[in-house]
Amino acid sequence: LAGWFSYVLEGQHEQGSLFCIRSYTPAEWLFAALLLAMATMASVTCLCSAFIFFRRRFKRCLHGGHLRNARCLEDAPGITVVIPCYLPNEQFIIEETIRWIMYQVEFPGKLNIIVVYNTPYDIPEVEGRLQELAASTTWPPNRSLRDMRVMGSTSKAANLNAALKCVEDPYVAVYDADHHPDKDSLLLLLEKMLRKKVDCVQGSYYMRNLGHNQLGCSPCSLPFLARIIDAEFFTDWFLMKLVTRTFFLGNAYFSGSNALWKTQVLAARQFSETAQTEDVDMAIQQLLDGRRIEFCAESRSGELAPVDCGGMWKQRLRWTLGWDQASLKHGGAFTDSGRLNCRARCGMVWTFLIRWLMTVLTVGSVYVGVPLTTLWPLSDAVWGKLITYLGRACIVMGSGPWLFATLEAMIQAPRRGRQGLVQVFFVFLVASPFGFAAFFCFNFLLQVTSCFKLSTGRVHGWEVTKRAPVARKGAAPPCKDGSRALSSAAERAGAEEDV
Repeated sequence: LAGWFSYVLEGQHEQGSLFCIRSYTPAEWLFAALLLAMATMASVTCLCSAFIFFRRRFKRCLHGGHLRNARCLEDAPGITVVIPCYLPNEQFIIEETIRWIMYQVEFPGKLNIIVVYNTPYDIPEVEGRLQELAASTTWPPNRSLRDMRVMGSTSKAANLNAALKCVEDPYVAVYDADHHPDKDSLLLLLEKMLRKKVDCVQGSYYMRNLGHNQLGCSPCSLPFLARIIDAEFFTDWFLMKLVTRTFFLGNAYFSGSNALWKTQVLAARQFSETAQTEDVDMAIQQLLDGRRIEFCAESRSGELAPVDCGGMWKQRLRWTLGWDQASLKHGGAFTDSGRLNCRARCGMVWTFLIRWLMTVLTVGSVYVGVPLTTLWPLSDAVWGKLITYLGRACIVMGSGPWLFATLEAMIQAPRRGRQGLVQVFFVFLVASPFGFAAFFCFNFLLQVTSCFKLSTGRVHGWEVTKRAPVARKGAAPPCKDGSRALSSAAERAGAEEDV
């Protein structure tokens, strides 16, 4: 063990430099412990990411994907699509979303859409158009629309609770008002639900307004903001969420939109009208009830990125507050007797509670370790073998998810055409150690702000994410029935994207 727990200390003497061997001090043992924790987590995450990546390739070679089976579904059950909407904020986009789902989303069975909205004041022009759309007889066969205003509602949760009372179909899909699902998205959700016999299937998101603010830069905006978020979402949905589901939680969780539920399961619980993130609160309630939820990353839906950095900060702060609120609210139930097995309980503790400890460990090892190892480079003589090898393990194994996220983006690129090629570049940047460090710093500030607000009782109300009309280049004119013809490029991509 010579040299593992000691390092060379250089001193000065009249006759020249002197060197002596010094054993680790308590501070250096603490630093080694932090590095050991991070090296272990980095190694586990790297191996899990590799497993997810190669398992997807193996399944694709073995089964060839499940879309063909999804399109061969016979006697498809009826599905009700619920679109909650805060009308003053989303009046410019709700009609386009309705038409998109009506005309572009594939589904062979009955499809009923409920637009459930709230507004603190009347908007006669928009509400009148919604009523006209609901009364229209030009929708495709087996498709209908109902508009529903919830008086007194001040939240998405209240809107959803009201809409679920009106759902009669056995399955219900939830989409936010800015979501444009890919044309095969709903089929993939239903196919996986029937094949896996689960209670909910959660699809993935991407940014569909990629051309927004590509070159602008100001104190409140960031160049390529939509593309940066899009790359972050890709890495999260196609890699990290599946790592959590497969190796830690043992279940997926509801994320608020692009999800298919069994109606009786979702209606058995109420969305919390006081929660900052009603979806996370509902997910924990359902998991505690022993419900099974799966992810389906291939079922994609395009949403709008925040209009600027300020909008992104407010949105992410609400998400962080919501996760912290739900974790504190239900944390005691994670270890109570109930329908959960030991693995499920450990997974929930890890996913919703241990994340705070991991944040502290990451701050200690990365944002203390990086400056130290920059001033005193990693070498046996400077740090001893233990710290040197642990530091190198963190760097090497921490680069694993970066590699697999980039490879996954390259493989998935053809699905989105030239936008997929651009996405590969941004995934390469965002999933890199530098991108991780930047996002971690951002998320750490959010976490500190969330803890401050919760501890001082400064959490007030539910703040909506600001929306703006989407100006599409080369948008096709409305057809006689009110729909819009899509370009072949958009059809191939399965989603509307700006160039």
